[in-house]
Amino acid sequence: MRYYFKLAWISFKQTPLLSSLIVVTIAVGIAATMTTYTINYMMNQEPVPGKADSLFLVQLNSWGPQKAYYSQGDEERVPPYLTFQDMQNLWRANRAESHIPVSGYRDQLKLPTQPDSEAKTALVRSTSRDFFSAFNAPIKFGSAWSEDADLQGERVAVISADTNQRRFNGENSVGQHITLGALEYRIIGVMDNWPILPRFYGEAMHAFRKPRDVFIPFETQVRNALWSSNLQPFECWQDPQDSSFEALLASECVWVYFWVELKDASQRRAYEEFLYTYVQEQRALGRFQRKILNKLSTPGEYLADREAISDDNLVALGLSLCFLLLCLLNSTNLMMAKFHGKASEIGLRRAVGASKQQVFVQFSVETVLMGLFGGVLGLLLAQLGLTLCSRVYQHLSSDLMHMDMYILVMTPLVAVSVSVLFGLLPVFRASRIEPASQLNGV
Repeated sequence: MRYYFKLAWISFKQTPLLSSLIVVTIAVGIAATMTTYTINYMMNQEPVPGKADSLFLVQLNSWGPQKAYYSQGDEERVPPYLTFQDMQNLWRANRAESHIPVSGYRDQLKLPTQPDSEAKTALVRSTSRDFFSAFNAPIKFGSAWSEDADLQGERVAVISADTNQRRFNGENSVGQHITLGALEYRIIGVMDNWPILPRFYGEAMHAFRKPRDVFIPFETQVRNALWSSNLQPFECWQDPQDSSFEALLASECVWVYFWVELKDASQRRAYEEFLYTYVQEQRALGRFQRKILNKLSTPGEYLADREAISDDNLVALGLSLCFLLLCLLNSTNLMMAKFHGKASEIGLRRAVGASKQQVFVQFSVETVLMGLFGGVLGLLLAQLGLTLCSRVYQHLSSDLMHMDMYILVMTPLVAVSVSVLFGLLPVFRASRIEPASQLNGV
């Protein structure tokens, strides 16, 4: 085999233009396909490895009796979020391993010593301390807040790695303070880089953006009436009594995502029974007058239901595969021309004793070499394509445009495999050349 690779390298140098054209053709097709495939692959990753079947979004059919929240044919759908009172009742009942309310707002962030002119808009996530353990959110410095902070609504915060880098140059900022709007918060934790994809726990339309800048206890948001109506989605079948935050809390408006962690099937069944009992109790109080449609959705089910991953991704992947096929057909034609030009050499090898099988192996090795070169070049071009995509689609997380080890290994293997597959015809025809047809011209 070493001899055959030596012959393949000599052949490559003898026809550098044609060989390079074959390599580039393969590389361009591989790059286009792997760029698209990488983005689609990263979008479909399991967001919290090992917890795909233990995290659930609680959904209840609390909508008004006059009209369904949403219906598709005969199927009635339920909101993805809960009213504040339902979330609070379920949280206080303490029937799950973890309880994670999810909401948020935006405010101006600065250091207490900085003037207001240096404040920057920050996106704030309000949740519970269980958020960090249930969702495997890594803490680099400090820790999550305490259970008392959840209950009392203390002004404490866990900041993201990006915020810590911008405001504290990446140093340990635990114990420092930040100002959000008119309120000052003590930093008790700094998150490490957390490339969670997709970011399933909040708004589905933002599933591929970075985590928010600051995390605070949910009760802190409630006690200080912190609200951004143009950021936090909410829907109402009956308008609140007035425009105040207190009226929103007491209303039938749904706006709080509520996740629970249930370790096994028995816990899930018990929680489903608890939800049924809870809805029946609320019915007795005049609420939940529609059909009971309690639902526990896994992260994957929630993202699919909210169509967070567009079908356009699959269309783009299909088009890129068609482009790869076109490139491979072109490379087949180029290989035919390359091997046809070596007909006299093949005839001479056959005349001195080389078998058809040996000639077949020789040129198969040459297609492997060109496929390997094409795969490596395609890998570099794919990385360039992902870099360009990250600059064009800046609203998406840059971690989407990242090839993991699986893709890094798979790309050259795919390139070699398809080049060999589409090189079979040229190689077969080259191995069938008879010595007598070529020796007169030698």
